[in-house]
Amino acid sequence: MTFHENKPSGTAFPIIAILIAMVAIVGALVLSSSHQAPARVWVPVQSAGP
Repeated sequence: MTFHENKPSGTAFPIIAILIAMVAIVGALVLSSSHQAPARVWVPVQSAGP
């Protein structure tokens, strides 16, 4: 007769770590996309030549 013990598979930690990483990535994208500064272009003034 075989006896099978119920062992925890240990899949809870990787799933929680992946979810935390996904939330962190989405949060970083939201924070970085909301603070867009307008682009500034410097154009040198041309002197009036002959």
